[in-house]
Amino acid sequence: MALNPPKTATQLLDLYYADMRSHLLEVAAAFDRIDRGGGTSDPRLQALRRLARIAVDERPERARRSLEELSE
Repeated sequence: MALNPPKTATQLLDLYYADMRSHLLEVAAAFDRIDRGGGTSDPRLQALRRLARIAVDERPERARRSLEELSE
């Protein structure tokens, strides 16, 4: 049985775009709700903001770096 060749970046974007868009909108809305609730200096929120920055940076291994951030 032949293996399928790896997908291109465009094919992967076609596959994941709707889910990624939805998840990012959910995260943005949650941050907005917290801000409207008066905000907080809770360390969990600060960790989530750091994770959001990692998720959109252009450096490799975002998943690994996110897990390391969560384990600290």
